[in-house]
Amino acid sequence: MDEVILIQSKVGDWDKVRSHPSLPLALLSSARLVAKEFKTILIDTRIERSWRRRLRRLLEKKPLCVGLTSITGRQIHYALEISKFIKQFSKVPIIWGGIHASLLPESTLENPNIDILVIGEGEETFLELVKALKEKRNLKDIAGIWYKERGVLLANKSRPFVDLNTLAPLPLDIIKINNYLPVFKGRRTFYIETARGCPNQCGFCYNSAYNKNRWRAFDARRVVEEIKYLYKTYNISSFYVIDDNTFVDTKRALAIARGIIDEKLDVYLEFQGISISSAMKFDDQDLELLVRAGMKKVHFGIESASERILKSVNKRLNIDHVLEVNKRWSRHDVRVQYNFMCGFPGETREDIRKTVELIFRLMKDNRNSLISPLCPFTPYPGTALYDQAIEDGFLHKKKLEDWSRSDYGDDIWDSVKRKKFLSRLFFASMFLDVHRSKDMVQSPILKLLIDLYRPLAKFRVKHLFFRGMLELKIKNLLFR
Repeated sequence: MDEVILIQSKVGDWDKVRSHPSLPLALLSSARLVAKEFKTILIDTRIERSWRRRLRRLLEKKPLCVGLTSITGRQIHYALEISKFIKQFSKVPIIWGGIHASLLPESTLENPNIDILVIGEGEETFLELVKALKEKRNLKDIAGIWYKERGVLLANKSRPFVDLNTLAPLPLDIIKINNYLPVFKGRRTFYIETARGCPNQCGFCYNSAYNKNRWRAFDARRVVEEIKYLYKTYNISSFYVIDDNTFVDTKRALAIARGIIDEKLDVYLEFQGISISSAMKFDDQDLELLVRAGMKKVHFGIESASERILKSVNKRLNIDHVLEVNKRWSRHDVRVQYNFMCGFPGETREDIRKTVELIFRLMKDNRNSLISPLCPFTPYPGTALYDQAIEDGFLHKKKLEDWSRSDYGDDIWDSVKRKKFLSRLFFASMFLDVHRSKDMVQSPILKLLIDLYRPLAKFRVKHLFFRGMLELKIKNLLFR
């Protein structure tokens, strides 16, 4: 049977509180070309309770392969569960792709439940691989894969980056799209990709290893046409742009805005990745244009307010520019989210205190600001900080299973005290501002509990005081 099965695993505990699961964008993107030539079936274990029964029936038809993807962290655990389940009933080739497999191919492929890896972008590689499996050809000439032959791990040459503008549209017909449209301010929301990579060289970011610090983008006209198609066809009027760095080319950004306005599309736009350096290039007239096009929310990666730490992680950021952008953008109807991390190698309590002081300053200067939790730094192999983190007490992980315990500071540092401090700071910092619960939490009761807890959370973060955190025990009971 010439079928290809793709399986979306759970990502983490937050899947339990989302009103809709996120779009399985990595799998859909990898299937852009395959779905045109082979019957492609996507199973989403986050929403299909009887996925095991369905998968067993499909495995009986002897499909060509099963594909999964995973980022580093808890998703590995769930993807491995699925792979082990498949191995019980079938000898079908199990293919993994995604960021983690691309960064750590050897330890990933060593797992007996995985047969082949797609490294980096999957569109062209996956199609070529599926054709070879159908024709029972040797895999040695397929660029962009690792595979096993008689128990030996083999690495083929890497594949050049794809020209994004030659890619086919996402194969939305292989999913029930209504399952993946969370409502934001009364509007159906779609996760959309308009660019890949980032030219910056931050020492903690996967981009250096995965995208080689190259930024590539879909043409402005193509982006507008895709938004128009989704708007007209599926009544989608809110778009979450998932690019790592959308506005590298500010002229392109403004061209997209003009295109949306010219097409008279009434949409909301949220941008996951914008750099402060890009924001500094926009004057008030540019911002007004972006707001007229529907820009409602943006995310800035700040990471730290300590100049010493920023320098050590190669984050080219001027804190005065952050304050300037924050004040200027406060004059426009845009929600501005600032993302922070802590636990960098060599970081001191005083460094974290400077970051906390900046957080409260940003909230004071801009009532529309939204603060991310202080996410614990997780070292990725292939990044500049990885070896430094090992020296600083990061628990080196040898097996794929070990990397599943790498979320939000869990089980990654040898110091119990450090691990406890980072995880508690992360938890309390989730509740610093009022916007997060308004935007993300559906339950009125949970919203009330968060509002009641917020003053204590602010006190804990402001003073870095985390003794006697009964609230963590309550959280663990709720998520059990």
